[in-house]
Amino acid sequence: MIIRSIRAEDLAPLGVLLRRIEQFRPDEVSVAEELLADSVADAEGSGYYTLVAELDESVVGYLCYGPTPMTRSTHDLYWIAVDPAIQGRGLGRALYDAFASRLRAGGGAQVRIETSSQELYAATGGFYERLGFRVEGRLRDFYAPGDDLLIFYRGV
Repeated sequence: MIIRSIRAEDLAPLGVLLRRIEQFRPDEVSVAEELLADSVADAEGSGYYTLVAELDESVVGYLCYGPTPMTRSTHDLYWIAVDPAIQGRGLGRALYDAFASRLRAGGGAQVRIETSSQELYAATGGFYERLGFRVEGRLRDFYAPGDDLLIFYRGV
């Protein structure tokens, strides 16, 4: 497996990958694609950086992150997605480890993740907890009635 920075030719296969993940609604996929395009066009200017995972010359996952505005060493992990056919094989952890290594090298100290409390996202929350994240905040009914915003947080 290779983990590298995003390239323009990754946009189409990443769009296909996003549409294969059942948790993502069409509007969420549109936002994810917008961040990916911004990351390719001007990572520094947009503040969105993307790492892509390749296996056997195929794009199989990615992680998008950026510095949290008005902080000195906190970063937001915006998206992490792995091809559903190979989830559970350590690819998400490998992407996170590559991301954390880059943050440490650049002086990053904390990571924040925002996600839904819906049952559909329970496995995602469990993944974050296995990475050492803890829920540090909850905003009730944030996304919709009964759908809270969970804020996961940890040091790098």
